Amino acid sequence: MWLVAVALSVCLASPSLASGDFPHSSCKTWNGTVVAMSGINTSHALMRGIITRADVQEYCDRDPGEETVQYGSGKLTIPQCVARYYHKLRNVKLLARADCARATLEFHDGRRVERLKFPTANTSCPSGHPPLISQFNMLCPKRALELEMSWPQLAEKARKGR
Repeated sequence: MWLVAVALSVCLASPSLASGDFPHSSCKTWNGTVVAMSGINTSHALMRGIITRADVQEYCDRDPGEETVQYGSGKLTIPQCVARYYHKLRNVKLLARADCARATLEFHDGRRVERLKFPTANTSCPSGHPPLISQFNMLCPKRALELEMSWPQLAEKARKGR
């Protein structure tokens, strides 16, 4: 029994391992894969991810940039597409930090840093906000639900200039 208690305390004190999509794409690129999440629903929520061959494979299969011959307009086969992008992306580390109480998110992908305060009115693909919104929903599900429930009132106040 004591061993179970020690094991539980070690697991709870350590970052939890996770899996699944790390929202990174904004309509036309690839997602990553979550490797760890911790601090969910706190002021120091954290998600780490990487870009795997499978993430790049999904992108090349979908081919939103029309780069493959599969869709008739590109010059690459799907295996060439995967090799090309995976070679560039295999060492990319993804990181998202959220402060759930303040409803803020900071995202790093090795090339850029994005910051967003929630709620945001701009949810278009060109804004780049859809993956950041998804990251916030994963890191702060309780706060995201609160904001979603209050969003109609906030939108109405914004329209009225309050």
